[in-house]
Amino acid sequence: MKKYLQFLLLLVLVVSCAPSVEPLTNQEIEAEKRSVIEVLNNYNSAFQQKDFAGILPTLADDVVFFGTDSSEVINNLNEFKHKLTEQFNNVDEMRYGDMSDISIQMDPYGTFASIIYGMPLTVVKDNILHNMFLRVARTLRKEDGRWVIVSGIIGVAQGTTNVKADTLSK
Repeated sequence: MKKYLQFLLLLVLVVSCAPSVEPLTNQEIEAEKRSVIEVLNNYNSAFQQKDFAGILPTLADDVVFFGTDSSEVINNLNEFKHKLTEQFNNVDEMRYGDMSDISIQMDPYGTFASIIYGMPLTVVKDNILHNMFLRVARTLRKEDGRWVIVSGIIGVAQGTTNVKADTLSK
């Protein structure tokens, strides 16, 4: 009986000292959602500038990206850097517009987030402007107090237009 009471006392002590995990308040969730958008804006800005070093802080080490065909799956940062280098070399310039139609789903504890949004993109390649509208989906997780992208996919919506770049003013 004495051992049972000691065990029960020890159990109560351990449970009472363990940190409690409370769901975030609505205000805290909204602040976390703003942080998620900030990470994606940082990613897009660095991508637009063809700055791989600027992209790295926005990514998890185990990032997975899905390409536009079924065989294109990027499973690590080395593959991602290789693919980005190809993309950076294939275009002269990229200009992202503002995100729209943003939908963010987040767990109540602010550890995982899924975001889907639209965004215009203008790509200049061989003096031709390619105006596109992207649909982007990303999954992020909180690591060491900061949001990082763990997976993503981009689709180009219908309605892409192409015009000579030198006919438009920048």
